[in-house]
Amino acid sequence: MLLFCFAKAASGQNIFTSEAAVSAALQHHPLSRASALEVKAKKYNEKTAFNLPNPEINAESPTGEFYAVGVLQSFEFPTVYTRQKQVARAETDLAQAKQRVSENDLRYTVRSLYLETQVAEYQSRQWAARDSLYEAIGIAAARQFAAGEIDFLQKTLAENEMGKVHQERLADEQKMALLRQQLAMMTGLNSLGTLMPLDVDTVGLAPIPSISDNPAIAYDQQAAQVAERQINLAKSRALPNFSLGYLNQGPRNTPIDYRFRASIGIPLWAGQYRAGINAAKAENQAAAARVEAQGLAVTFERSRAQSEAATALINVRYYERESMPRSRSLITAAIRMREAGQVDYVTFLRILDESYTIQQEYTVQLQALNLAQLRLLYLSGK
Repeated sequence: MLLFCFAKAASGQNIFTSEAAVSAALQHHPLSRASALEVKAKKYNEKTAFNLPNPEINAESPTGEFYAVGVLQSFEFPTVYTRQKQVARAETDLAQAKQRVSENDLRYTVRSLYLETQVAEYQSRQWAARDSLYEAIGIAAARQFAAGEIDFLQKTLAENEMGKVHQERLADEQKMALLRQQLAMMTGLNSLGTLMPLDVDTVGLAPIPSISDNPAIAYDQQAAQVAERQINLAKSRALPNFSLGYLNQGPRNTPIDYRFRASIGIPLWAGQYRAGINAAKAENQAAAARVEAQGLAVTFERSRAQSEAATALINVRYYERESMPRSRSLITAAIRMREAGQVDYVTFLRILDESYTIQQEYTVQLQALNLAQLRLLYLSGK
């Protein structure tokens, strides 16, 4: 008698977990490297906050008797450099927040691909068991037809179902191989080992995500901080600038004390400075609005994911308690009745199809539950 069973990972096998896949992807994926390099670039940019213009060295003849060499250095009001440094540091923090967003996206992508591969392997075992059973059914039907025990219709139907199931098995095995290849490319590993079997607790109980833990919200909040620093910088640019220099504009024997020069830039064109301040304020308000909008989006997504997880868990428990035992009992009973000649192949194959459909639906619910849990992990920045 052929019974439906699932293969379990043997003791001592190299188990490749979802978290191992995530860790490998964070180390090897190009997006992870790109985010780290962006942070590094911003840290270098902090050193350019004190950006004095190059000094001017000139030679001229103020008296018409000799050439005097002079130097002139211009610089902004000191507050400008302080606030440029603050903006640069805030932009570094923004790049780090973006890195966390990128890492969170990558974790979700890898875990989703890992889950999809788990589902494909789970279904592959289902199709393998079903293919073995249908192959035996097809052989038995051909033998019974040759003995004159069944008609051509029943034989043809059995062989047709055997062929369909075998093709489904081959297609699923091909899909599984492709997913494993994609997972290997995503993680940068040559060999993945054995994946964890698909189960209710494949992902584990995801925490209820807090709004403050979401990386996308943290990124928008940091963008608002950058905009706030930009306002202060725009205000300091409206302050006077200065220049200091040295040039002998008198006779050769002019005392050193009278060879220096100084000037101050008066910010007369207040309109352009006011426009810059208003632009920075508008950007700050827009950033604050994006924080609020992102918070609403995360709240809605969290509620949806929690509802989907709860619904899928109820369905999974029902299938485990009622539908799956009933499916296995139907398959066993149908095989026994067919061997006893109590049902024809048409009824027999219909019962098998309905029973295996229940098992496929159970797989769908398992995937839905784990996917909802993954979404909750993603929203919590885990």
